[in-house]
Amino acid sequence: MKGRRVQSCDACVDAILEKLGKRIVLGTPLGIGKPNALLNALYRRAKADPSIQLDLVTALCLNPPIGKSELEERFLKPVRARVWPGYPRLEYVDDLVARRLPPNVRVIEFYMQSGSQLHNPDSQQNYISSNYTHVARDMIGRGVNLLLQSVSLREEGGRRRLSLSSNPDVTLQLQPMMLELDRPWLFCAQVNRAMPWLGNRAEVGEDFFDFIVDDPMLDHAPFAVPHEPVATADWAIGFRASSLVRDGGTLQVGIGALGDAACHALRLRERDNDGYGEVLDALGADAQAEAMGGRGRFEQGLYVASELISNPLFTLFEDGIVRRHVHEDAEVQQRVNEGGASAAEQAGGTVLQGAFFLGPADFYRRLRELPEDRRALIDMTSVAEVNRIYTHYRLERLQRRHPRFINITMKVTLLGAAISDQVRDGQVVSGVGGQFDFVSMAHQLPEGRSILLLRATRGAGKKLESNVVWEFPHATVPRHMRDVYVTEYGVADLRGRTDSECIKALLAIADSRFQDSLMREAQRAGKLAQDYRIPEAQRANLPQRVARALAPHQQSGRLPALPFGCDLNEAELTLAGRLKKLQGAGQSWSGRLKLLRALAAPAAASQAEVAAALQHLQLGRPAGGREMLLARLVRAAYRL
Repeated sequence: MKGRRVQSCDACVDAILEKLGKRIVLGTPLGIGKPNALLNALYRRAKADPSIQLDLVTALCLNPPIGKSELEERFLKPVRARVWPGYPRLEYVDDLVARRLPPNVRVIEFYMQSGSQLHNPDSQQNYISSNYTHVARDMIGRGVNLLLQSVSLREEGGRRRLSLSSNPDVTLQLQPMMLELDRPWLFCAQVNRAMPWLGNRAEVGEDFFDFIVDDPMLDHAPFAVPHEPVATADWAIGFRASSLVRDGGTLQVGIGALGDAACHALRLRERDNDGYGEVLDALGADAQAEAMGGRGRFEQGLYVASELISNPLFTLFEDGIVRRHVHEDAEVQQRVNEGGASAAEQAGGTVLQGAFFLGPADFYRRLRELPEDRRALIDMTSVAEVNRIYTHYRLERLQRRHPRFINITMKVTLLGAAISDQVRDGQVVSGVGGQFDFVSMAHQLPEGRSILLLRATRGAGKKLESNVVWEFPHATVPRHMRDVYVTEYGVADLRGRTDSECIKALLAIADSRFQDSLMREAQRAGKLAQDYRIPEAQRANLPQRVARALAPHQQSGRLPALPFGCDLNEAELTLAGRLKKLQGAGQSWSGRLKLLRALAAPAAASQAEVAAALQHLQLGRPAGGREMLLARLVRAAYRL
């Protein structure tokens, strides 16, 4: 019988093993859609019984951080208690990180938390390089026979309504594939009433699942992901990207500080258009780039079709910038586009479509508290609906007018290939995710553009390196799919350009400290004329110039470090910065010398500030020599 309710996770595991036996290939959503308690119960059973073979296929496994040093852990302990209260840790993740997974369990991921599994052999060897839209297919190919999902519940007048909430993404794509299988399989859910409830295609009946664990004692707040501070270079990149977005168009934005900067810039473009223009002018207006988008307010508004619905994108929805309605009927959509739709047709539909959501705690609260008429405008659905267009091409083309797919990459070659998922030796940093899907759509839709954002450099001092490179042994996006790249120094439009034109365009947005060496490599390869010289106007691509241009706007509060807030308070952010400086000081001889001087120097911060920091670190009253030494180091951190 479908939709059978069980009261405990162990009872559900019993039912799973009875139906499927001891060979389990488990699929579970990325991010916050995982049913933690149910996953832990199944994992514990496999640890206790080596005859159970468990493959867990998923992505983006999240646990509150644990410090890698004593000071870091002292900083994180009270933060964990406040930001992630009562969050049940995923036990298989702790064992994976500690490299103590039992031999009968494999964790197979198609996307990792950025940098979290570098040099972990288990993770690196069990990574699957899959486009997000191919994950369900690849799960089927690996023999998936079990799906575990966290769901939200509404009870109204005796009626129970389930929602896939944060993660209809792979689940809605996988379910019809599973129905075609001739092998036993199960779909099981764990109710979590703290998950935001979303309707439209995210709503499913209880009979969608075979077993449903429903115990209010297992409810817990979804995993909160704090925002990163937006740095000066990030602001320059975000503003340039925002000027490529066209009014009346379609928007997708990736996660991270660069995406935050782009979304805040769009918000400023609407709220403070004069100020927005001043920032662009300070950076150096690019008329050719702005012709692709614009700098005016949003008269028609935007439609969002983004695999990730982030807090910044949701804020654009709250602010009324995301308000262009789309409809699931191609004829209605065509009438809307042509201005011939009735008033009723124009008002219907949705304005924001996503496959999963993830963000800070306040984001989840605002989702839960949405009025019903606003909730109805959000369509959480299958990743196959969001990240591809060939199923209903005519409808998607009508809906996704002037789409701008804004994502982040780590490096770009001078010939236009993007490196977004791994480093030179093959170690996976994160994964392909949906980036290639969106680049493909940008080329398939007549009005579409792929916009890849990257910082021009990484590192500092002797470790400074250019993110614009001549060549790289791997590409996430091949050169023949090159489109638009943005650094803090400008916009390079590579579509339809020759190789030499691409090289010149990327040299123009590279850091000037690397331009000559990059130019010479291209010339040695015969890809750039020997007599080519970089124009003098492009020779000022230096951080100081960007810093001078943006300083007045940062000081005025127009460009705050955390434009969408943060789960950490100001004192915690300051302390984190001080501890990062302290850590950095210990990594070089010059840094260690500075630290020695700081240990001997008089206080450089208020005694109250230092006392509060020591209290946070449980060092207010140090006991013993070790704690006294740690307290001395913290005081020195405020003198560095």
